[in-house]
Amino acid sequence: MNNIKKYFVFIFVLFILFLSYIPDLYEASVASLLPPDRTMIQGEHNYTYDYNVYLSKIRQGQEGRLSVVDKYDNHPQQKGIYLQMFYLLSGKISSIFNFTPTLTYHLLRIFASVFWIYTIIFLNIYFLKKISLINLGVTLSLLTASFPVFYRFQDQWWIGQHMNWWQELDILKRISFVPHDTLNYIFISVFSILLSQIDKNKKYFIFLCGLLFVSVFIQPSAAILFAISWILYNFIKYFWFKSLTNDLIAEKLKQTSIIFIAIFIPLLYIMFATNIYPWKSLLDFDKNNRLFFDIKDYILALGPIFFTGIAGGLMAIIKKKQELLGLVTWIIGVCIAIILFKFIPFQSELRFVQTANHIPLAILSVYFFNYLINKFKNTIITYGICIAIFFIIFLGLTQVYFSLRSQTQFINQRALATLPLVPFPPQVMYPLNDFYNGLKWFEQNSSRSSVVLSKITSGNYIPAYSGNFVYLGHGAETPHYNDRVYKADEFFSGNLEEKQALKFLKTENISYVFYGPQEKENNLKDIGIYSFLTPVYQSPLVTIYKVR
Repeated sequence: MNNIKKYFVFIFVLFILFLSYIPDLYEASVASLLPPDRTMIQGEHNYTYDYNVYLSKIRQGQEGRLSVVDKYDNHPQQKGIYLQMFYLLSGKISSIFNFTPTLTYHLLRIFASVFWIYTIIFLNIYFLKKISLINLGVTLSLLTASFPVFYRFQDQWWIGQHMNWWQELDILKRISFVPHDTLNYIFISVFSILLSQIDKNKKYFIFLCGLLFVSVFIQPSAAILFAISWILYNFIKYFWFKSLTNDLIAEKLKQTSIIFIAIFIPLLYIMFATNIYPWKSLLDFDKNNRLFFDIKDYILALGPIFFTGIAGGLMAIIKKKQELLGLVTWIIGVCIAIILFKFIPFQSELRFVQTANHIPLAILSVYFFNYLINKFKNTIITYGICIAIFFIIFLGLTQVYFSLRSQTQFINQRALATLPLVPFPPQVMYPLNDFYNGLKWFEQNSSRSSVVLSKITSGNYIPAYSGNFVYLGHGAETPHYNDRVYKADEFFSGNLEEKQALKFLKTENISYVFYGPQEKENNLKDIGIYSFLTPVYQSPLVTIYKVR
């Protein structure tokens, strides 16, 4: 029985991790369902446009770049920056083994997710100590689910979740989602542990500052959250014990200054880099496309564990449980950051939803349940807690089932879809053979510094699968996006005079024009009438022109 208790947690986390990859395995199994005119590009497990951005950064590393450029812009000579270097460096390493960007991305995803689930185990071991509590803590950490949302689909009842538009809250997707987001979870977890270790060994403080500096370049939310947690942690400790000497206060002020410098320097660099185009387009996009965020909906998305976790956090504060204080400040810090960044344009408050907040809530819930059972030793309370735990686990398993069912059904429908030829958004269908072969033609026959003009879908795929720069391709990384959409539509209408059309292409450094089904929509004339366009690739549905 002791062996079962000891190894249960490791077997359980691997089982849940395996379930999170079922949709990827299922996708490979339905390749035979595709219509003959379609190509299956596997692995688009998240939003197509963002996924292709990550692939484009990996490809840059494989091409030998030392810094990241924005390939969704038409300026090949732009100066590189040191953001999203995680993907560029992974591309450099994977080029040694001749891995494709797609394989590299998913290897990153696998390594990060394995590291993450074992970080969850370590967190529970660190904060809960006892095997029975650790097993329960890990189970709740992985099966924490939203309050159910019932809806009818295909004449059947389905169970969904609140905030289902934010994929990262899906009970399975969050286990093995975007690699840099998963790394962000790991950073936050390590920070919560180091909070209580810094006073024991000064080496931990040096290690912490180094991690903080690096984490800002991965995703700033982890370091910002830690800065808030650090202040809360020391304030609560002082409020509890009120025994700080002048020397200790001076030491804490010194440490606080160093921590803020470690965070502020990379933040200052990011602010500088994103203050000029093309990277300023990221801030423009965030400013002009702020997603509506309802705190109430987020609480419902966290599910019952939110209320039991908050109760555990309050109990830890009342009982002065310093060993749990890092988890408490994690949760309070998130609440403060969400409220604060509703009014600060630098960072969306939704980035603090991407901080694995269900983990500290789950661990604090276990502490709360254990406290009540040991405190009152009452059969009714014990049964009540068992019912609550059963409900949380049952709700989690139910949403695991419906998550798998909805993901696999979506893949199945995507594989069978035939119309329209090029959809918008693209993730509802696989691309045409002619479309994909056009991408491969660019990869094999054009310079990586050449700029391609197309509409949004083709433009999004080209940097990822061909490596070229594009005039238009990603809402957030394409500068002056709306203006470029208008100009591209105007060109593809075929209604510009020849001099106007040529001037537009030369002014925008465009070397090639990708002319597929989406580019042909709503055109008044075929652009093949322009004498300065020479066809270099032709298929039934796609023509690629070189600008003479």
